[in-house]
Amino acid sequence: MSSQEERAATPRWLDESMEAQQFSIWTQKSELPVAKESDAAKARLIATLPIYDADRQAIGVLAATIPFGSLTLTMQEAALPDVSALALLDANYRILAQRTKGEQIDQWLPSTFVAGSGLDLMSGSFTQKGRDGIVRTYVVAALPGNVFGLYAQDAEEISPAVRALLYFIIAFPLLVWIAASFLAGRATEQIIIEPLNRVRQAIRRYIAGDDSARVEFDAQATEEVQAVATKFNTMADTIHARDVAIRAALDHQKALVREVNHRVRNNLQVMNSLLNLQSRRARTPEQAAIFLDVQRRLNALGIVHSALYQGDDFRAVDLGVLLTDLCLSTERHLSTEWGRPVLSMHCPEPVFALPDAALTLAFLVTELVAEATSHLSPEGHPATQIDFELAKRPGGGSTLTMKVDQPVLKELMQNRPDEGHINLFRGLIRQLRAHMDVDEPGCLVTVNLPVLI
Repeated sequence: MSSQEERAATPRWLDESMEAQQFSIWTQKSELPVAKESDAAKARLIATLPIYDADRQAIGVLAATIPFGSLTLTMQEAALPDVSALALLDANYRILAQRTKGEQIDQWLPSTFVAGSGLDLMSGSFTQKGRDGIVRTYVVAALPGNVFGLYAQDAEEISPAVRALLYFIIAFPLLVWIAASFLAGRATEQIIIEPLNRVRQAIRRYIAGDDSARVEFDAQATEEVQAVATKFNTMADTIHARDVAIRAALDHQKALVREVNHRVRNNLQVMNSLLNLQSRRARTPEQAAIFLDVQRRLNALGIVHSALYQGDDFRAVDLGVLLTDLCLSTERHLSTEWGRPVLSMHCPEPVFALPDAALTLAFLVTELVAEATSHLSPEGHPATQIDFELAKRPGGGSTLTMKVDQPVLKELMQNRPDEGHINLFRGLIRQLRAHMDVDEPGCLVTVNLPVLI
């Protein structure tokens, strides 16, 4: 069919069979309805089957010409009512076989059944006048290919068989639709819904913290669902590999930090020991006090360093733990021949600070203890009680209080050029952006601290 001339010369059944897209049976255009035995011998049937390419476009037709006389159409014997008929028709309303009880079927055909009229022959039932002008009830059922079965009966009364056939024709599409919906639902559930539910469950377990959650391979799932499951498994494996690498790097980093911390602590201890040895060579109490002040500050630095690196979080320091350790260490360090000061620290709830702020606060506490104990002497009280308390304020920040049981806070904040620690108080308070009040009669020091983290 390369040229229009060749295509125009092709019979009509060839074009129609390509458009039918299914197996079909045709009679040649020149054939007349089979009515006589002599005509049946000359009649031809053509069985066709379209051929498609990869794009589902019809490119040809397989056709077989069969002499009508060589076919045997068997019909089950049935007791037909009077004035009724059965027949097999093709798409052009040509009679292929018939069984009648009464007149010939060609007179029973509906008046609208005219060959070449262009009307489509559909399954169903209807009431219409026949070619002989009598109103009848017709039932049409589609058979494989383009063959149709026709039953005709007088419209006055429909037999039980025809009524059952009518019910079947009405109910059959509904039954087919219900069955198809059920099968489609089951197939959708097995190949889409259930695999997607398994993927969703795996994702939920993974989000909940189960790093081992994976989607098992399901051969019944669609390619799209399998692709989603594969992508999820690949993503989870990649994240797991990265987490393992990050944890290994973090462990290595922590080991390095602990090694550095260990060496810094050793260096601080060596410096403290050297200062202790050097202080023994001091000839005056003033020289010994200088070495004692340096040792006290080195001790505060070492305690802050230990508090910072004793845990896994190096970003913040628990001030309650830090100041408790500082009080214990300072209490041992300030032991004198006439008594040891008693230091206590109370912190109702955790208060955290950045390392720099924690170090500054530790220096401040150290200087307050040194100032409070510097006025002790054998002629006075042999020991003193110093109580610290750190508590959060409702509006934010915290408050540090120091309570001393002796009146040793006189002129604590006054500028005295001969005592450098007085200026040091003001510098530490300014660095912390805090405010300090001294109640000399009540022997109470209050430091209002901002948020230190």
